[in-house]
Amino acid sequence: MKFDKPVDVVVKIMTTNRTADDVFNFFQNIKNWESGGVLSSITKDKNDWWSCDTPAGKAKIKCIPDKHFRILDHTFIIGDVKWNVYVRIWANNKGSTAVWTFLKPDVLSTEQFQEQLKAFDLEIDGWKRILANNTS
Repeated sequence: MKFDKPVDVVVKIMTTNRTADDVFNFFQNIKNWESGGVLSSITKDKNDWWSCDTPAGKAKIKCIPDKHFRILDHTFIIGDVKWNVYVRIWANNKGSTAVWTFLKPDVLSTEQFQEQLKAFDLEIDGWKRILANNTS
């Protein structure tokens, strides 16, 4: 039996003063992802897919949420690049921590993979501001 070697992985982390349930509910609504400042014009398509605009072009998103375990795994497709993203949210004292694990798509080099994820830090900053100011 032949096994391929593991792919490169990048992990991004966001800690906020909001509860894990608040953060899960915020991210489960894909439209809220626009508040990160990178994605725009997010609209619901059919079969649980969403479409949006990105600086690199049109993209599609499909999220597979599990509220009980606060899992928000999703597939993000832009052009011929399919990203599998694994998201976990857990309580952290009086706040919470969200962790995104990105697996390098086969069609990207390690350098391309890391470069494309730099904008995600900007999104995290935007989401943290929105969550900190949202008292609902």
